[in-house]
Parts: sequence; C-alpha cells; structure tokens
Amino acid sequence: MSDVKSVHAQLTDKTEDPYEIDKCVKWIETHNLEKVCLQFPDDLLLDSVNIALHLEKCINRKVYILGDTTCGSCCVDVITAQHVNADGIIHFGHACLNPVNQISVFHVLPKRKIDVTCFQEQFKKTLQDTTKKCILFYDVAYAHLIEYIYNNLKPIFKNLILSTLNCKSNVEFTDSKDASTKIILGRTYILKNDFKINDYEAIFLGENEKTFSTLAMSIPAKKWYYFESNKVIEFNVLYSSWLKRRRFLVEKLKDAKVVGIVVATLGIQDYLKCISMIKNTLKQKNKKTYTLCVGKINPTKLANFPEVDAFVIIACSENEVFDSRDFLRPILMPFEVDLAFNTSRKFSTQYCMDFRQILPGGLNYCDFETSMETDVSLITGEVRNTDKDILCINKMDALVLKTPGVVAIGNAGAQFLQERSWKGVEQRLGKDSPCPAQIGRRGIASHYNNELCTEKKEDM
Repeated sequence: MSDVKSVHAQLTDKTEDPYEIDKCVKWIETHNLEKVCLQFPDDLLLDSVNIALHLEKCINRKVYILGDTTCGSCCVDVITAQHVNADGIIHFGHACLNPVNQISVFHVLPKRKIDVTCFQEQFKKTLQDTTKKCILFYDVAYAHLIEYIYNNLKPIFKNLILSTLNCKSNVEFTDSKDASTKIILGRTYILKNDFKINDYEAIFLGENEKTFSTLAMSIPAKKWYYFESNKVIEFNVLYSSWLKRRRFLVEKLKDAKVVGIVVATLGIQDYLKCISMIKNTLKQKNKKTYTLCVGKINPTKLANFPEVDAFVIIACSENEVFDSRDFLRPILMPFEVDLAFNTSRKFSTQYCMDFRQILPGGLNYCDFETSMETDVSLITGEVRNTDKDILCINKMDALVLKTPGVVAIGNAGAQFLQERSWKGVEQRLGKDSPCPAQIGRRGIASHYNNELCTEKKEDM
C-alpha cells in the first residue's frame, strides 16, 4: 500500500490515504466501540505504529495492534482480539471474508490498479452474445473499480449479475446488504427467475491465484474465466494437476487407520460443527481420531505425530497448506472426508473449499450414507473394510495407566508411544545406576574434536 510516499505524508494527504483513516473513525464512532484492534499482514506491520497513533488522536482512545496472527493474515484474528476484550477489529490488506462470531469487523481492502478499458473490451470479446447469463466476480483488491465496470457493462449485458462481498468495508458499493443470502467463500450472489448456477458463465476480475482457484473449484458455473496479462482466459478444472493429486490423497485417507483433525481456525463460524461431523463420519468407518490445535500449520509441527496416517485440516479456504507437498502425511480438507466415505455423494469435478457448505443447510450438503462392503485399495492393493480392520473406537476416550514417557488419553496414542524406541527426555529414576560426570564433546557440531577423522588428522 505504501510504496511511494511515507506513511506520515499519506495520512496527512486526505486524497491519497491508503489506510482510509476517516472511514475507520466513522465506523468506530457509528458502532460506539470502546476497544478496537488493528490487524495488519506482515508486509504492512512497519506502518502499524504510525497508523495506530494517528487513529488514537482521531478517536481519543487507545487502540491495539495484533502483531502475530493466530492462523493466517487473511482471516480475522478473533482469538487474539479477545485477549483484550476487544469489541471491534479493523482488518487491513487481503481478506478471505469468512464469517466470524461475536465481534464487529471493518475491512480496509487494498486498492490495486488495472487497465479497466482493456478488461471491458476483453469481457465483450469473450462473451460476445449480450443475452448470455453471466456473473462477475472479483478479487478484493479490485473492489474499488467494480462499480465503474459494472455500470458500463450492465446496459450491454442485461443478464449480468454482480457478486457482493460478505463484509463491511471501505468500498461500500461491494458490501453485502442482504444478510439472508448464502455466503460462499466470502461472496454472495442472487440468481434471477429460478435459474441455477450451472446456467451462468463466471468471469473473475483477477489473476489465476488462490482466490480464483477456490472460487472456480467450488462454484459449478458453466464456464470460468479469469483476467491476467490483459487477457480473459478460460479455466478448465479437468486439466488441473491439483485436482488429480487431491484424488490420490482421498485414496490415502481411505487407507488410513489413525486420522488427526487439525483445527486451524478458531474464529470462522460453525467450525465446531464441522469437527463433530468429521468425528462421527470417521467413527462410522472405524478410524481412530485425534483433535489437534497447533496454530499456524507447518510440516515440522505435524511431523511430531508420526502415529497419525493422515490429517484433516479445518481452515480458511485460502490456506496454502492444501497446495504443499512438504508434509510427511497426507493433508486433506473436510469435503474430502465426505468424498471418501459418503456413498451418497456423487463424483464431480467441483470441490467444496468452504467447509461450512458441507454442513446441514449448506449448498453442498449430502445426507451421510456409509457402506462397510469390502473394497480394494488403489494404492496398496490390499482389501479394506475387513473384520481385522475394526478398531476399538469406543476406547479412544479411556484413560491409560501412566508409565514413563507416556502422556496421552486414548489407547491408540499411548500404545504407539510405548512402542517407540525414543520416548523423549525421561528421568528413569531408580533404573539407571549413578555414574561420575564426564567431559562431553568439544568443538562445533560438524567437526567435534573427539571424532575419529579429527583424531587421525592430529596423529598425522
């Protein structure tokens, strides 16, 4: 946001205020908020102190800066804000716009420039037929341009629908005004005359990045287009290598015996319902489950649970963890649990990246039906769902006898820890005889003085 001018100069120049201080002040006063937190992405933290001080002068009260987000910068960090009992959060930068609970949120969306005339010409050239039913989606960084674009295209394309953003923001025209409409990946749209989404072609004002891919995977429009390098390009989900890999990971989940449910969000609505649904599904398939909360997810953290065969992540739809190949175990999303074990869900190229949509009442909800018929793994070639695979699921919450090196509830984890050759730092009181202190290694880790190669060189 602040590439040319200094932050101080930007704040004093009302015409070029990228942080929209005046609108932030108006929002705070309108809602009569007492404690407000400011959330910045990492690349804007350098400006955070100046913004906070300037805002404090305007509202004559203290504001707080959320320096380190709990899960991701695109999500509103409700948990950290609750540490100071905040009643409002101002979120700066790119946002996923997932609905949150129990707190007022104001989004200051970034403003990125684009060749508007070129986009409009490419839009007309791609659709050609002005009677086509089409929906216009857009990245939040282009929300400030969408009113002008929509007003120019609407007289030409009579069946054009504009999506709105699920937020209160500095770009009021794009804010969703109807709270009763369905929210899909932070966006809402209203179809006309009982048409279905399959009847519409969707064009996304933005590049082929995470926001677009999640929308194109989740919303089953007739065709999808995106705008990149001044061209409108068609997107075909069938040619996506990402989709092929996801099918492979679903098969790995079917083979898993112990599944870890990783909670990577504590602010998005209905995440507790999603945890409960996944647990019930896996229990019916005789899978042992553990629920984990590790904050920001990385391969090192999850590698501490080698007894888990696969992880299901409950997170923001734009979380980059689903694209990573660095993890020791497969990383799956809630929709893929349903895809693997719900026999009533039919095969489709569309993916549900928003876990709220597979819950009862969601657009992608299917009544759960399971089958215990034996089948063959496409990876190992082994037969699944046999009697020997049935595990003691009901004993997962049973306490285990405390033994050295074991700190666990549930027989599966405790048994795995007991079978480990290394169980962590143990005191082993009364088991090892005392011995005199000895001189340890000297030198650096790559070249200790007492190593054989070092001793030979000294002898020579």
